[in-house]
Amino acid sequence: MAEINILAVISKLRPRVKRNRTYDLDDLADEIAVQSGFDKGDARDFAYKFSQALISHLKFGDYVKLGDIGSFAISCNKDKDLKVVYKASKDIKGQLTTGFRGGFVNSQNAGLDMEGYAQLWLEEHPEDTVIMRDGTTRTAS
Repeated sequence: MAEINILAVISKLRPRVKRNRTYDLDDLADEIAVQSGFDKGDARDFAYKFSQALISHLKFGDYVKLGDIGSFAISCNKDKDLKVVYKASKDIKGQLTTGFRGGFVNSQNAGLDMEGYAQLWLEEHPEDTVIMRDGTTRTAS
């Protein structure tokens, strides 16, 4: 019999976007080249220079706003561990909300509360004990 925290259960069972192909900077530059008529080499060169310029400004702690793309900034935690913060523009958020064509994993679990996630887990793992946030436990009936 295993004990599992409710947050771990939710992490495993919550709906999430299904990942498809991974596109890299070269792929995007090639798409731009085809759409614009630029030479692929020139488009890739521009993309890499753009990327380096973005990184250079972030290294100085600058805030970089890229219009319809969104903004980039550097943040840190209490130990000064740095992370890049990206905030999508309203335009990107709106287009994704109305035009998303990807898929979801565990979409049937949308809207469940913690109790619902615990019960779902226990249906699949009746030998486990789920520890709720308040310290109480749930087991299969």
